Amino acid sequence: MFVKNPLFQMTDKNLSLILEQEFDSLKKMSHNRLSQLRDLQNIIEEIFKAIMWVNEKEEEELMFDWGDKNIDQYIPKKQESYSRLMRDLEEKEKELNKLKMKSDALLNKGHPASDKIEAYMETLQTQWSWLLQITKCIEVHLKENSSYSQFFKEANETNARLQKEHEMIRSNFICDKSTPLERLTELLKTLEKDKERIMENKRQVQSLLSKSKSIVRLKPRNPEEKSSSPIMVQALCDFKQDQKGILKGNEGILKDNSQRSKWLVTGPGGLDMTIPSVCLLIPPPNPLSISLATKNEKFYEAIMNIWNQLNINIKSLISWQYCVKDINYINSLTLTMMRPEEYRSVIKRLETTYQEFLRTSQGSEMFKEEDKKNLQSHFDQAQQHYDTLLVQLPNYRECISFALIFCAKHKIGHSTINLALLTSLEELRQRLEVTESGLTNHLHLPMGDNSLHQCSVHIQKLQVLNLHGTSYLLQAEDTIKAHEARLTEKETSSLDLRELENQRCTLKHMRNDLEQKRGLLTAMDSDLAKAIQCNSQITESFHRCDVDLSKYSDQVNQMGDRWRRIQKQIESRIWDLDKQEKQLIQYQQSSSTLEQWLENARKRQDALQLVKLNDIQTLMNHLNQQKALHNEIKGKREKVEDVQKSADTCASSIKDYELQLASYGSGLETLLNVPIKRTMLQSPASVVRQEAADHQTHYIELLTRSTDYYKYLGELLKNMEEMKTSMMVHMSQSQYNELLLEKDGLLAKLKLMEQDKNRHKQLEDELATIRRSLEMEIRNKKRLEDEKNSMLSEFNTIKFQYEQKTTQIRQSESDREKVDRERLSLKTEIERLRHELKCLEEKYRSKLTISEKEASELAKKIDSLQREIQRLQQRPSTLCRQTQTDEKVTTIDPSKLVFDGVRRKVTAHQLCDCSIISKATLDELLKGRKTVDEVAAGIQLSLKGSGVIAGMTTGSEGKVSFTEAKHKNLLSPESALKLLEAQAATGYIVDPAFNMTMTVDTACSRGLVDTEDRDTLVTAEAASTGFKDPYTGKILSVGQAYKQGHVDKTTAVRLLQAQECVGGILDPVLSVFLPKDLALDRNLIDEDLYRCLNKKPTSYLDPATDEKLSYGDLRKKCTCEPVSGLLLLRGKEKCMTVKGIRGEVSVSELVKAELLDETDMKKLNQGQLSSKDIEEKLKSYLHGSTCIAGIYDEADNRIMTFYMAMKEGLLMRGTTLELLEAQAASGFIVDPVNNVFLTVEEAAKRGIIGKEFKNKLLSAEKAVTGYKDPATGKTVSLFQAIEKGLIEEGHGIRLLEAQIASGGIIDPVESHRIDVSVAYKRGYFDEKMNEILSYEGDDTKGFFDPNTKENLTYLQLKARCTTDPQTGLILLPIKDKNRPKSPNEERTNVLRKRRVVIVDPDTGLEMTVREAYHKELIDYETFLDLSEQESEWEEITIKGSDGSARLVIVDRKTGAQYDIQDCLDRGVIDKGFLDQYRSGKLGLTQFGEGIVSKTNNPGMIIATSSVDDVVTCSSPTQARPSSPTVRKRFNSISITVSPPPMFDDHSPVGAIFDTETLEKITIPEALRRGIVDTLTAQRLLEAQACTGGIINPATGERLSLEDAVHQSIIDESMAAKLKAAQKAYLGFEDVKTKRKMSAAEAVKEAWLPYEAGQRFLEYQYLTGGLVDPSTRQRITIEEAIRKRWLDGMGAQKLQDYRSYQKNLTCPKTKLKISYKDAMDKCMVEESNGMKMLQASSISSKGISSPYNVSNPGSRSGSRPGSRSGSRRGSVDYSSSFSYNFSSSSTSYSTKVPS
Repeated sequence: MFVKNPLFQMTDKNLSLILEQEFDSLKKMSHNRLSQLRDLQNIIEEIFKAIMWVNEKEEEELMFDWGDKNIDQYIPKKQESYSRLMRDLEEKEKELNKLKMKSDALLNKGHPASDKIEAYMETLQTQWSWLLQITKCIEVHLKENSSYSQFFKEANETNARLQKEHEMIRSNFICDKSTPLERLTELLKTLEKDKERIMENKRQVQSLLSKSKSIVRLKPRNPEEKSSSPIMVQALCDFKQDQKGILKGNEGILKDNSQRSKWLVTGPGGLDMTIPSVCLLIPPPNPLSISLATKNEKFYEAIMNIWNQLNINIKSLISWQYCVKDINYINSLTLTMMRPEEYRSVIKRLETTYQEFLRTSQGSEMFKEEDKKNLQSHFDQAQQHYDTLLVQLPNYRECISFALIFCAKHKIGHSTINLALLTSLEELRQRLEVTESGLTNHLHLPMGDNSLHQCSVHIQKLQVLNLHGTSYLLQAEDTIKAHEARLTEKETSSLDLRELENQRCTLKHMRNDLEQKRGLLTAMDSDLAKAIQCNSQITESFHRCDVDLSKYSDQVNQMGDRWRRIQKQIESRIWDLDKQEKQLIQYQQSSSTLEQWLENARKRQDALQLVKLNDIQTLMNHLNQQKALHNEIKGKREKVEDVQKSADTCASSIKDYELQLASYGSGLETLLNVPIKRTMLQSPASVVRQEAADHQTHYIELLTRSTDYYKYLGELLKNMEEMKTSMMVHMSQSQYNELLLEKDGLLAKLKLMEQDKNRHKQLEDELATIRRSLEMEIRNKKRLEDEKNSMLSEFNTIKFQYEQKTTQIRQSESDREKVDRERLSLKTEIERLRHELKCLEEKYRSKLTISEKEASELAKKIDSLQREIQRLQQRPSTLCRQTQTDEKVTTIDPSKLVFDGVRRKVTAHQLCDCSIISKATLDELLKGRKTVDEVAAGIQLSLKGSGVIAGMTTGSEGKVSFTEAKHKNLLSPESALKLLEAQAATGYIVDPAFNMTMTVDTACSRGLVDTEDRDTLVTAEAASTGFKDPYTGKILSVGQAYKQGHVDKTTAVRLLQAQECVGGILDPVLSVFLPKDLALDRNLIDEDLYRCLNKKPTSYLDPATDEKLSYGDLRKKCTCEPVSGLLLLRGKEKCMTVKGIRGEVSVSELVKAELLDETDMKKLNQGQLSSKDIEEKLKSYLHGSTCIAGIYDEADNRIMTFYMAMKEGLLMRGTTLELLEAQAASGFIVDPVNNVFLTVEEAAKRGIIGKEFKNKLLSAEKAVTGYKDPATGKTVSLFQAIEKGLIEEGHGIRLLEAQIASGGIIDPVESHRIDVSVAYKRGYFDEKMNEILSYEGDDTKGFFDPNTKENLTYLQLKARCTTDPQTGLILLPIKDKNRPKSPNEERTNVLRKRRVVIVDPDTGLEMTVREAYHKELIDYETFLDLSEQESEWEEITIKGSDGSARLVIVDRKTGAQYDIQDCLDRGVIDKGFLDQYRSGKLGLTQFGEGIVSKTNNPGMIIATSSVDDVVTCSSPTQARPSSPTVRKRFNSISITVSPPPMFDDHSPVGAIFDTETLEKITIPEALRRGIVDTLTAQRLLEAQACTGGIINPATGERLSLEDAVHQSIIDESMAAKLKAAQKAYLGFEDVKTKRKMSAAEAVKEAWLPYEAGQRFLEYQYLTGGLVDPSTRQRITIEEAIRKRWLDGMGAQKLQDYRSYQKNLTCPKTKLKISYKDAMDKCMVEESNGMKMLQASSISSKGISSPYNVSNPGSRSGSRPGSRSGSRRGSVDYSSSFSYNFSSSSTSYSTKVPS
C-alpha cells in the first residue's frame, strides 16, 4: 500500500480538468457513435425505400391479369407501362449503384452494423434480381398476348369481311328470267371481277390457319374457365420455392388458378408448388384459335361455292335469253323474210344457243325440269316452223317466177303489175296455207323408188330405238341416284374397326351391284349408236323423217359420266379405308400397349417412392431398381414418338378421307343442283391426336418423376457412401495408429520418460528463475517506493521554496500551475508504474500458477510412466529383443525434427527444401550432431520474424493497443486498421499491455479488436494462414490470392510489405518467412508484385508527423521497450484547444489565423499562459459577438428581446427579422434579459424567437456554421455562398455586414472570427465585397432605425445604441414618443404609405380623406393627422463636397425639393415656423404644405395620392366642422387604415411603379401607358401565374386567370397567353395517367416546350423553390433531383444565375435584364412587402421614389456590386387601425369643438 500524501490528493481544479477531459472523450465517442447511427439510419432508410419501391413494382406486376379480358385495351397500355418500367429500372439502377457505393464505403470503414447493412443490401439485391426476372416474363407475355390479340383481331375482321362478302354477293347478284340481257351481261362481268377480290381472302385465311397453331391459351388463365382435361403450363424463368424448383422452359400441370397472382402447379418430379402466374405461360395449341381459323376457311369455301352457283345461274340465264331470242326470231319468220344465205345460219344459231343452254343450265337454280321441258317444246316448235317454211319456200319461188313471166307476157305496166302481183300473191298465200296445213297431217313422200317403204321402215326402227333407249336411260338414272345417295350418307370415317369393315363391305357391295348393272350403260350406248346410224342413212329428200338425237346423246353421256364417277369414288374409298384400317390397327395396338405400359410404370414408380430406405444395401438395391425403371422409361421415348407419328399418320389419313367425301358431296350438289344435308360430327382425327397428346403428357410426367427420383437416390447413395468411406478410413486410420503405437509406443514412452525428466528439471530451473525475477521485481517495487518518498520530500522542498516567493505574484502563480502540471505528470507516471508493476505481478503470478500446474501434471505423468515401465518389464522377451534391435539405429527419426513456424510446425526437410537450412545442417540434425534448438537459434528471423509494430506509446497514455489508440483519437481509424492488418498478416494480433499474441477471433472476443474490423482482419490473417482456393481447395499465398481476385492489389502490396519488413514473404503452407527473391521463384508472388515491393510504397501514416511512410520506415521510428522488446509507435501529444464560437479551436489554428504569435506559443509551452488566458485575450474572436442584443424601452425603462418588442408593437416585423438575422449571422441569438447566448434551436425552444422566424433564422445561422456546397459537399463560408449563388446576394451582404460589425468575419470551418486580411487569404472575402461594404450610400443601408425612420448600415445603427452597464450588452433604445423633442434633435420623416378608408355613415360609401374633409365629415385636425399617414413628404440631409449639410424636404408627388435654409434666407418661412416643426408641433406634411402655400399661392395645398387631386382651401379654420349637425355626423364616421396583405422576400414582381406620376399600377396598365413593352409585361405576368396567380396590386390577392379577367386586371388575349404559365403552378395533366405533372416533368415528357419550361422553372426557383402541383408546396433543388424532375446539369443551370436569359427590358433603364435582375431592382412597399419595378417613359439612371428611398441622389444601379435589390429598411405597418369617433370613448385622440 502507498502512503497517502498531499501529492496524491488532487485539487478540485485538477479533478475538474480530468472530468472535462473524460467528458470531452465521452462526447467525441458519443458523437462518433451518433454519426454512425445517423449513417446507419440514412443508409437503412434509403435501402428500405429502394426495397419498398422494388416490392411495389413487383406487386404491381404480380397482380396483373394476363388473361383475355379487355386484351385489346390493356396490351397498348401495358406496352407503354413496360417501357416506362424499363426506363424507371434504368434510372433506379443508377440510384442503386450509388447506394451500393455508399454501403460499400460504410462497410470498408468498418461500420459497427455492417452485418445489418449487408443483410439489407442482400435483400435488395435479391428483390432486384427477381424484378428483372419478372420483366423478362412480362416481355414474353407482351409478345405472346400481342400475337393473341392480333390473331383474334385479324380472324374476327376476316370473318366479318367474309360475312360482308357473303351478304354482298347474295344481295348484288339477284337475277331471274325477267332480268334484261344487258343487265345479265353486266352482272357476269362484275362477278368475274369480284372473284379476284374474293380470292385475296384466301391468302389471309391460309395465313390465319397457319398462325392458329402457335397462339397461346389465355382463357384458362381465368379461374371461371373450367377444363375437363389437364392444362399444361410452361415456365418463363427459373423459380425456386423451399427445396422445390422449376427451370425456364420446364413444363408442369396447372392444378389451381383461383388466385390471380399465384398458381398451384405440379412441377417436374410430380412436386406441387405455388408459382407466380406471371412466370407461367399456357403454351399452344389453342383450340379457340384453331376453331376460328377453320371456321373462316369453311366460310371462304362456302362463299366460293356461292360464287360458282351464281356464275352458273347467270350464264344459264344469258344462254336462255339468247335461245329464247332465236326461237322468237324463227317463229316470226315468213316466206317473204327468208333469204337464201340465212337458211342454215338461222337454225344453226338456234341449235348452238340451245346446246349452250343445256350445258350451262346443269346445276342452275334458275331452271327446273319443267322450264327445260317448256324451252325444249318451244325449241321443237321453232324447228318445226323453220322446217315448214323450208318446205314451202320452192313453191313460193315458182309462183313469184310465174307472176313475173305473166306480167312480162301481157305487158302489164308497172302499176298494174304491182296490183296484179299483189292479187296473185294473196291467192298463192291462201293456197300455200291450205297446202301447208295438209302437209302437217300427211308425210310428204316423193313418188317412185319405193320411198314409202323406206320411210315406214325408218319410222319403225326409230320407234323401237326410242322405246329401248328411254327404258335403259331411266333404269340407269335410278341406279345412279341410289348409289349417289348412299355415297353421301357418310361424312367421315370411324375409329371402330367393325364399323370401318361395314363401310368397306357396303362399298364393295355397291361396286358389285354396279358391275352387274353395267349392261345398262352398254345398252344405252348401243341404242344411241344405232339411232345415229339410222339417222345418217336418211337422204336429203327425207329430211322430215330424221330425229334430233342431241338431247338423248347428252343424257346418255351424263349418265355415263355419273356412273364412272361413282365407280371411281367407290374404288378410292375402298382403297382409303383399307389403308386406314391398317394404320388404325397399328396405332391402336401401339397406343394400347403404350397406355398399359404407362399405367404399369406409374404404379411401379409409386411403389418405389413409397419404400423406406434404412441402410446402404437397401438403398443400392433400390437404386438399381429405379435405374432399371428409369432406363426403361427413357428407352420408351422412341416408342412414344412412334405412337405420336402413327397418330399423326392416322389422323392425316382420316382428314384426307373426310376431305374426299366433302369434295364429292359438294361436286354432286353443284352438278345436280340438289342441297345435301350434312351433320357436323367430331372428327376421329381430333380424337386420335388428343389421345396421342395425352400419352405424351403422361410420359413426360413419368419421365420427370423418374429422373428426379433417380437423381435423389444417387445423391443419397453418394452421401451415405461418403459417410461409410469416412468411417472406413477412420477405422483404418485407427487400426493403423494402433499398430504404430504397438510398434513404436514402448520405445517412445521410454524416451519420453527421459525427456520428461529433463523437462521437469528445466521447469524447476525456470521456476527458480521466475522466483528470482519476482524477488527482483519486489526489490524494484521497494526501490520505486523509496524514489517516490524521495520525490515527495523534494516536492515538499519545492513547495517550501515556492512559499518563500510571495513577492512575485504572477510568477508564483505561473510556477504553481507548472508545479501542478508536473504533479499531474508525476502522478500519471506513478500511476503508470503502479499499473505496470501490477501487470508484472499478475503476469508472474500467472506464470507461477501455470508452472505449479505443469509441475503437478509432470509428477502425475512420471507416476504413470513408472507404472507403464513396470508393466512393460513384465512383457515377453521378444519385445525386449525387438527393442534392443531398434536402439541400434544411429539416425534420428526425421519426423521428430520439428521447428516452430509462425503459425504451425515445420519439419527440417521442409526447411531444407526452401533453402532456409543447408543439406549439411540437415545431415547434422539427422545424425544428432545438432539439436533443433541450436539450429532454430540461427534461423529465428525466418521462423518468427524480427517483430511487428505492437502498439503505441504516448507520454500521457502510456502503452496502448492500436484499437485503444483509435478510441482515444491518438490514431485515425484507417491507420489503426492498417497497422492491425500488418500484425494479422505477419502472424498474430499483439496485445502490448501483456505482451501476448493471439488470433483475430481471440483478439475480437477480448476486445483488443473492434467487431466491425474483424472481417477485414480475418482477410489479412489469411495472408499468414493462407487463402483457400474455392475450386481446388489448395492453400494460396496473398500474392496468389491477388492473382485470382480474392484480394485487391493495394491490400496485397501493403500486406506483403509488412511481411517483408518483419522477416520476408510468408509462405502460408510452410509457415515461415522467405526472402523476396526466393518467394518469386516459388511463385508466392509474381513479377508485378515484386516490382511494386521494390518501389517501397508509402501506405502507412506516422501518427506523430502525419507523414506517409513505408512499413519499414515506420518501424525505424518506433521505440523498443526494454523489458518486453516490443516495437511501439510514438504518438503526438494532443494539442491544447480553446472553446470557439461553436466548437473547439486548436492553438495552432489561432496562430495560423494570426490571432496568436510565436511569443504567445512560447509562453503557452512554458506555462506562462493558460487556455483561460487565451480565451479571455481573444474573447471577441472566440465567444459571442458585439451585435445589437435587444431593445431598451425608454418609456417603461425595461430591456426586451426583439421578438417581444415586436409583439408589443415597438418594432415592425421586417425590422425585427433583420435584427434577429444579424444576431444569428454573428454567432448566437441573444437573450438580453438573462444575458444568455443561444443557438436558433435553443432560442426557439425558450420562446426568444417565434416559430414564424425559425426557418429564416436557421438559414441566417449558416453564416456561422457554414453552407454546404451541393457540387462538392464541402462547407463554405458566407462570402463563398454568395459567390456560388447559394444565398441571395443582397441578403447575404447584409448578414456579412452584421458579422463584420459585430467582431469580424466568421470562419465556419474553424469556428472563430478572423480579420479581414486573413479572410482575404482564405478566400472568405475580396476587394470587391470590401468596396461594397465600405460604400455608405443608400444601397448599402440595409437596416432601419425605428426612432428616426432612417435606413442605416449596421455600424451606424450600433452607433445609436446604448450599452447595458450590468451586462455590457448593446441595446437599441426605443425613444419615448410622449417626451418632447429638443429643438436640436435631428428629424427625418420617410414615406409611410397607407390606404386610409373613410365610410360615409349615410350612404355607406368609401371615400378618401380629402373627400371626407370637403364634405365636412372630419375636422381639420383629424384631416391633418390622417393626411400625415398618407404623406408622401420626406426630409433628407444632403452633404456637400465641403462637408456642409443641408436639410431638404421632398414632395414625392411632384418631385419638388425645398431647401430649408434657402427658404429661411428668402423669407418664405420664418424661424418660428421652423422651430414649430422641429419641436414637433407641426408635422412634416403641414410643414411642407406650408412652404408650398407660401411659395406658390395664398391658399393651402393638401397632398393627395395623385397630382390631379390638388385642392386649395382658403383657410384652415374654414374647414373645421363647427355646426352641431356636422359634429354629430363626425362622431359616427368609421375610418379604417388597412394595409394590403403581406408579401415576403421570395414574392414575384407584383406591380409597376410609375416614376413620372409616382403611382403604383398594374403591369397591364403599365403596358397601356407605354412604359413597359409587351414581351416584358407578358414575362412578368407569367412569373406571377406560375408561382400562385395574378397579383392584384390594390388588395395583394393572388387571382386565377379567370378571376383576373373578371376583375379587369388582364384581358382575354393576355389570359390565353398565360395559360401555360398557370399550368406550371396547377399542374399539367397527363392524358393517359390523369396525373398532375410539374413544369419540370412536363418539359421532360415534351408536354411543354423547353424554352418556356426553363423560364417557368427559373421564376419558381427565384421565388422560393419549384412548385409541386399535387400539394402546391415549394420544394428544394435537392428534392427535385430526388423526385427525378431534374438531373444534375439542370439543377446546376437553375442555381447559376449567370446563365439566366436576359429576356426582359428594364422599364427604367431600357437595358436587357433577366428576371433575377428585375427582382433585384425592385422597390419594396413597406406596408405589405410587395415588389414594385420602377418604370419611366425615358431611360434614366435612377429616380426619387417614395418607397424605401432615403436619398434622391442615390447611386442605385450606377456602381458595380451595389445592392439595388436589397431590402433597405422595413417600415412595415402590419396591423389595421380602426378610428371610431364616438361621444363616449374614442380610440383616436381628437378635439371636437363644443
